[in-house]
Amino acid sequence: MTPCDAFWLLPRTPRTPGWARVFLRTQARSWGVAPQVLEAAELALSELVTNALRHAHAPRGREIGVKAVWDGACLRIEVADAGSWAELEPLAYQPDGEGGRGLVVVAAVAARWGVERRAYGIGKTVWAEFPVPSGRTEPSEPPGPQGV
Repeated sequence: MTPCDAFWLLPRTPRTPGWARVFLRTQARSWGVAPQVLEAAELALSELVTNALRHAHAPRGREIGVKAVWDGACLRIEVADAGSWAELEPLAYQPDGEGGRGLVVVAAVAARWGVERRAYGIGKTVWAEFPVPSGRTEPSEPPGPQGV
């Protein structure tokens, strides 16, 4: 399968995480991504977009870039922002804390995740990958008629 991708530029508003989930869900369903893969990716995407909104400290007017890539075996999501580059680390659990769990959630639901500098501009891209479980690369279909 030839990899497919989709990219969205989203404004920095409180509604952005929800919009990103809807765009991803619509696109991933059209690609035939398995529901359990999509569910995990939506959760991680929501956390990454929320982090970009809250912590990126991007210059006014800068948008958030969201990208999804599907190759039939793995769904990769990327969130790019114009905030300063920094190594991201999940924070230690704090029972009374009101935040700081986003990357812990991403690490829990993604097979792999990371952060890298943007190639052609300021900021960073945080990504996460969600492979199809059990080596399946296509949605299952009921078996057809046996023999003819």
